[in-house]
Amino acid sequence: MAEASVLNRASGAAGAQPMLELKDIHTYYGHIHALKGISLEVMQGEIIALIGGNGAGKTTTLRTVSGMQKPRSGTLTYMGKNIAGSRPDTIMLQGMSHVPEGRRIFGQLTVRENLEIGAYTVTDRALINQRIQEGFEFFPRLKEREKQLGGTLSGGEQQMLAIARALMVAPKLLLLDEPSMGLSPKFVEAIFDIVERLNKERGTTILLVEQNASMALGIAQRAYVMQTGEIRLQGPAADIANNESVRKAYLGED
Repeated sequence: MAEASVLNRASGAAGAQPMLELKDIHTYYGHIHALKGISLEVMQGEIIALIGGNGAGKTTTLRTVSGMQKPRSGTLTYMGKNIAGSRPDTIMLQGMSHVPEGRRIFGQLTVRENLEIGAYTVTDRALINQRIQEGFEFFPRLKEREKQLGGTLSGGEQQMLAIARALMVAPKLLLLDEPSMGLSPKFVEAIFDIVERLNKERGTTILLVEQNASMALGIAQRAYVMQTGEIRLQGPAADIANNESVRKAYLGED
């Protein structure tokens, strides 16, 4: 997709400050220039889809936001504070959780133990138990498997566990990296339903990186399209979904 035009932006109420804002962010892996001056914003209460091909820089964007990868230059503002270069644990304490690609649960620990690890910054045992129960209400399948080892869960159940673990710190902003990867169509639908419910019922703001562009654009309010470390398109998700180049490149249409 060669075009670099920008669609009309619809980013919340006029004058509202973004919850998350990246301005001219450059991130490197050694000598590899992974993010080449990207700028994007996420308003409170939004689901933002970040789509693009393999190697576009989507995962690097999330890693940069969550502190796993430090930007070389640019500004990164979350809840009005500059967090560029901050440690991941410091960023998490400010109300952000990151569900990485590949889930990365602890296979030798039970479902409940995985959730407890997700709450390692919470010192109130009663609050931890409360959040575990809230997680089980949201993910009843996990309740059924509370004492089961994480490594014995199906891929879809492991993804549910990864999201539930991230929710143990009650994040204001949830970063989701390829939550549907490797899942059956049934679980893909279930995961996207959960993402929508988190946004609508809990008011969780979500920045979603997703290979299933059609599903992502179907639940997002706005979207950004990345290519080779740059933002090539941005705008309302419905407009992005109807863009001819996007339809050919990412939605499998001729």
